[in-house]
This record gives sequence, structure tokens and C-alpha cells, in this order.
Amino acid sequence: MTDSLSASPLTVLVLGVGGNVSQGILKALALSTLPVRVIGACVGPESMGLYTSDAAYISPRADDAAFVPWLIDVCNREGVRAVLSGVEPVVAAISAQRAQIEAETGAVCLVSPPQVLAVGDDKLRTCQWLEAHGLNTPRYADGSDRDAVRKLAAEAGYPLIAKPRGGKSAEGILTLRSDADADYIATRPRYVVEEMLGDSESEYTVGCFVDRNGMVRGSIAMRRSLHQGTTVFAQVGDYPDVRAEAERIAAALKPVASCNVQMRVHLGRPVAFEINVRFSGTTPMRARFGFNEVEAALRHYVMGEDVTLPRVTEGIAVRYWNELYVSPEAYTALARDGRLSDPHAFPTTLEDYGHRKP
Repeated sequence: MTDSLSASPLTVLVLGVGGNVSQGILKALALSTLPVRVIGACVGPESMGLYTSDAAYISPRADDAAFVPWLIDVCNREGVRAVLSGVEPVVAAISAQRAQIEAETGAVCLVSPPQVLAVGDDKLRTCQWLEAHGLNTPRYADGSDRDAVRKLAAEAGYPLIAKPRGGKSAEGILTLRSDADADYIATRPRYVVEEMLGDSESEYTVGCFVDRNGMVRGSIAMRRSLHQGTTVFAQVGDYPDVRAEAERIAAALKPVASCNVQMRVHLGRPVAFEINVRFSGTTPMRARFGFNEVEAALRHYVMGEDVTLPRVTEGIAVRYWNELYVSPEAYTALARDGRLSDPHAFPTTLEDYGHRKP
């Protein structure tokens, strides 16, 4: 990675800063060696990231017709050079109107095209795509196809795992232990059923950075533990087979900038069960370990630099909840005006429990 810096701070807009993934993007920006000016936006004044940004806006929801015009206006008003988000509906809305946004603002939208997002957004389609590209795939069935689910059960055995095709985290996941369960899932709309892969001790998350030519320019693999779908423990390692399979997936998919592959080792081989075609929840952990794909995306896609991320094979992260105490005056002004030109003008207190004092 080159050490050249822009003459003035690069203004970036991060949307959905009430969510953990966009907050992770903010953390990665704070760890970057690039001078950046961060505009934070979210749908309500309760969002933590609004109070840690250099300017803050209340935004329309991504499905609101006013969202794209609002986004274009803010980009032009603030001189935004790059638009980022970790919120899936926001990413989808930006992707659908990317050409218009970029043409009218000059800001680079760091999101993948709709057809690439679609592979990760639908878990049935994820399995079909992996299979079509010759990649390791869990045995699966469309949950609405009773006969296909029964056939899967006969081949793979119970238990099976049933997931909403468009679900996130651990929402709506069911374990099928009998033919009666298999018949029940056929009555639920938009489910995919998969064989049970490995166990919780063999689960990994791999971040891959992909350049504008579709080349993988770095990856980092972590063995992880989850709580309600969120990584709460991560151990970085070499994990060559896991890393290689994730890189094959990213090279075939060709996302813009970042791609996160979740997999388990099953019967001796790594098998992907989910692809997040965006920055992910472990983005700030990876940045802390020296694999900062947010900075890499800005340097490569916005500044035109050639970027290769380092190979990181060591590190442990344990995640916990924290609190930010904000000024009532700042909250009131945001709720009233829909923006704060300088959130840093208001006092905040970050709970520093866990920080080792000298």
C-alpha cells in the first residue's frame, strides 16, 4: 500500500451509522492513515455514529422516494468523494441508482452491482451460484419444495437447518429434526433448507478485498464464535484451505472492494454457507489487525492507487457492548434540524471499561 496522502482530508459519507456494520466502517476510518472527514447519516437521532462523525444528518429510509435526491444533495453540499454503508437495504438502494448518484455528484459509491448483491442477498441463490461455479456447496433444497426437502433429509440425514432466504444474523433460523418438521417448513414462505455443516468449533469468517479488475488483493481468515448471529470471538490464523476457498469465491463473484465469506469445515473441506457482498461486522477487527479494507477501498477505487493488503495470520478479538453518553442539546438539535454541522462541538463520554489503566 502506498504512503501517499491527499493534500486535504477526503470527505466520505457513511450511511446507517446506527448499525454495527456501519459503526465498524467508522472504526476502520479512524484507524486509517488517510486524513478523512466523515459525514455520518442515519434515520434517527438515536444512532451512536452521528455523534462521533465530523458532520451528521438524519436521512430518509432507503425505501423512501426522497432517499436518492437527499443523498445527491448531501454529497454535493458536503463535497463527498465516497459513499459507504454496511446496511443491506441502503447498499441495495445505492446500487440500483449508482450511475445517477455518481454522475450527479462525482462521489464513488463503494457498493457492488445489483446482480452481484443478489448472489448474497438470497441464500437459496447463494447455494445455486456456488454449485454452478464448481465451488464447495452445502447440500440444499428449496424449502417450499416438500419432495426436495424429504430427498435432502434422506441423503444428508437429520438434523437439517432451515433459513429465511433473505434473513440476516440468526433471525428465523430453524432446526429440522423429523419429517414432520420438513413438512412444516414447506408452509413457510421463502426458506432454504441445508445440511448441517460441521460444528460451531469449525466456523470461519473470511474477508477478501477485490480490485476493480476483479482480482483478489488480500484476504484474512478468522475462526469465530457467534452470539445471535454476531461474531463475539475471533481468532486470526493462516487457515490455508479456508482462505483459499474464500478467495476462489471472491474471484468468481468479483464484488466491488469487500466481500465476506462465512463457512464451516465439513467432512474435511471448507464449505461456504453465506456471502456478505459488502463490508461486514468484523471489518473493524480486521482493520485493527492491519487489514483495513475500508482504507484500501478509498485508496484504490477513489484515489486510483494500486493496493495489496498484508497477509495477517495472528490476532484475537473479544467483542462486548459499550456506551456513548451524548449531549441532550446535540440530540435535540439533530431531532429538530435533521443535521449537526459539528457534532464535536458537543460533549460526549465514552465508557472506558476494559481499558487497562497505567
